[in-house]
Amino acid sequence: MVKRLIILFVIVASLGMYELVFLGKDMIKILELLGIGVIALIILLQLVYSKGENFKTNFGWEILLVFVGVILSMFTAFSGHNQGFTTTLIAQRFMYFYFFYFALHFIRISDVDLEKIIVYLAITYVVFYLLQFVAYPTVIFDVRTAEERGTVRIFLQGLSYLVLAYFYILNKLFERFTPGRLALLFLFFSIFILMGTRQIILTMFMLTVLNVLFSKKIKSKVMIMFLVIVSAIPIVFIFQDIFLSILSVTQEQSEGFEDDIRIRAATFFLYELFPNKISYITGNGAPSLNSPYGQLIQMYMDVFRFYQSDVGIVGDYSKFGAFFVIAVLAILIRVLTMKISSEFSYLKYYYFSIVLTMFTGGGTFGEGSSIVLICITLYILDIDKHNRMLLEEDDDFGEEPESIAG
Repeated sequence: MVKRLIILFVIVASLGMYELVFLGKDMIKILELLGIGVIALIILLQLVYSKGENFKTNFGWEILLVFVGVILSMFTAFSGHNQGFTTTLIAQRFMYFYFFYFALHFIRISDVDLEKIIVYLAITYVVFYLLQFVAYPTVIFDVRTAEERGTVRIFLQGLSYLVLAYFYILNKLFERFTPGRLALLFLFFSIFILMGTRQIILTMFMLTVLNVLFSKKIKSKVMIMFLVIVSAIPIVFIFQDIFLSILSVTQEQSEGFEDDIRIRAATFFLYELFPNKISYITGNGAPSLNSPYGQLIQMYMDVFRFYQSDVGIVGDYSKFGAFFVIAVLAILIRVLTMKISSEFSYLKYYYFSIVLTMFTGGGTFGEGSSIVLICITLYILDIDKHNRMLLEEDDDFGEEPESIAG
């Protein structure tokens, strides 16, 4: 119980308490720092007092490489943008949640408990999204909200948990069909549509189809594909205004590709923001509104609608440089090529969704709201690899394996 409460607190802190408007920016910042403090305390106490042997952190060097990029970016923020080290240290606080990967290995919570937490958080996201959707224009969450594309687009913190939970429930549905799981999938996908974001809708639909086609748990793939298509028909009719608006926007942007806001934003962050050649390796650092650098970035958001969070890994690269990108690519390649037990196959589809949206959506590896989830997925993969190694070793001796953290 204590382990789950600790995990929940760190997750909610990383989400900025969902940016609830009544909390205020200062309180949210304090809660984020408290979450980081809890992580640091866990690691410190375990290093001092723990005598037990932990299973291997297979992604340790990639996480450390992320921090190399984060540290180097601070120097460019200072020398190239006149943003002080202390200011940058606080501005990039969300990146310290990567330490949660190591903390999880000390906490040793089970993968089953983590999966339950992920589903609960996905349902919480749905409830909060619908609450803000119905309450609009009243502001409940201090996030980007706009009435466009035939819907109210709400950029609420925690979308990554919804995406991962979707694939998890889909995987469970293949194991055993229940009306509740099917209803949950429809509810989750309805939120993707309400967001009115093309890459999310297309990515989730395409990966759902691929999941059906490549799943070894489904006996009649033709029948399942038929049901998927039939199920999609009422969804299209229910949300037809949103789909028509999305098609209209797509047609307009296809006629002037070079004028697409994301293309212009990516071009700016790649060619105009870097003050010197070395900064193309180190990055520019995380901006803070307490410095002229951060105020300049805010001006580009307000006036030109250039958001680093809208151009995926390009925006993250502009902050944390080449070492960060190398670490991200290494994690993606390793996860997508490694052997995974069938019960955790949903993790690969989550990472495929990251790959498909890594240039057009929010930078998953560079956002505090999803960094903790990245750490959780890597930890679950470590559990899976460790337990499979135990199984292979014990098979050699004809003994029953004793899994760790599972």
